[in-house]
Amino acid sequence: MKRTGLTVSAIFVCAIMALVWWSYSGADEKDVGIWQRMVAGYHKYMPVSDSKPLHIRQLVTPDMSTRRIILWETKAQQANSVVKYKLKGHSDDTMQTVYAVSEMFEDGKERRYIYRVDLRDLQPNEEYVYQVGREGHTDDEWHSLSTKQNANFSALIFPDSQSNDYTKWSNLVKTAYGQNPNVQFFVNLGDLVDNGESAKQWNEWFHAVEPMISEVPFAGVIGSHEFYTTDLKFRAPLAYSHFFPFVQANSTLRREPFYSFDYGEVHFVVVDTEFEAMPEGVREQMKASELAWLREDLQNTKAPWKVVLMHRDVFQYGRAKNPNSASGFSEIGRIFMPIFEIYNVDLVLAGHYHMYRRHGHIVNYERSKTGPYYIVSGVAGDIFYNERWQTHPLDEYAPPSDDKPNYLLLSKEGNALIVKAFWFDGTQFDEVRLTK
Repeated sequence: MKRTGLTVSAIFVCAIMALVWWSYSGADEKDVGIWQRMVAGYHKYMPVSDSKPLHIRQLVTPDMSTRRIILWETKAQQANSVVKYKLKGHSDDTMQTVYAVSEMFEDGKERRYIYRVDLRDLQPNEEYVYQVGREGHTDDEWHSLSTKQNANFSALIFPDSQSNDYTKWSNLVKTAYGQNPNVQFFVNLGDLVDNGESAKQWNEWFHAVEPMISEVPFAGVIGSHEFYTTDLKFRAPLAYSHFFPFVQANSTLRREPFYSFDYGEVHFVVVDTEFEAMPEGVREQMKASELAWLREDLQNTKAPWKVVLMHRDVFQYGRAKNPNSASGFSEIGRIFMPIFEIYNVDLVLAGHYHMYRRHGHIVNYERSKTGPYYIVSGVAGDIFYNERWQTHPLDEYAPPSDDKPNYLLLSKEGNALIVKAFWFDGTQFDEVRLTK
């Protein structure tokens, strides 16, 4: 009898997993409660450790004043997964519940169950608190969610965080967030991990940004290493796209490789620079599609400030050990810079080179007193490219060395957009102020 009981349980669990996968592929949030209720009894078979919500996170959305995407994970399938939220300081009687869409994702020999809730009808200019988990048994911890759109605000900008050991990245995040606990969102400019297929590295990345990522919306930029298999070959960025399903305004897709969002008077545009990793047969078509979207997005925004976030830089640096290589402009620069100039982009922040360089205003591939202002942001992990690159004749500023992690603080204050650069210990080493 015991053997029969175990067999029935195994069949029940497999049936649930199949139903979950079918539901994610075709259902949307309003339908998901049906199948969630069908498997309501599943939780009693699950160890407590496997049902605990992990990696709770907020993602930026096109309209930050009314919408937010919440995600989390468990090690085993969780029935009746929900977000419960209310206005801060209000009674539990005002609590609202939204069922999650669920998917099973397996990569790097680790299986995850990921839950997503798209909160679309939040009230502007309010402070919320929320919990995640299964209905009736949500996590005890409350997390903050703000829909305020302040004229003056700040955001943390992190360069590439890919690492051999993510201790330095973790310490950098703790220092940056500890000194700037009231930032409205944070950004990671690509190459979040060294190997996109490594579940271990992704877990370490998430641990480093907790609890910040549950309290502060995240804006991710995809980098080249998000495309890497364990043997360093290109593949689709599966982990990144499952972990961070960013959306575009008016799009029916659940995951977008490029997107934009507004905060206050600033329009932020996240572009995908990883054309080399795209399949050759569709590369030009995908590039054309992104550039058409970019032109339309920049043309239609009414925000007075425009900031671009990208992984690969517009400059090309010659290699120090190759005297025949030359510094100039990268292919990415040739593709994007004319568009930035036409649509009056104010600031462009990039990563990739693992060094901090302030390029200044560049127009028509020459030094200018106006036009887009370019900065390559530095390095946030422990992989340094010391002495790898030649100098570039158009760089306005370079620090004495590139052997320390750093981060940026982007602030909007009155009629100014300010970028401050800090070392891992919180010491400021550079500052730029743009006014209009």
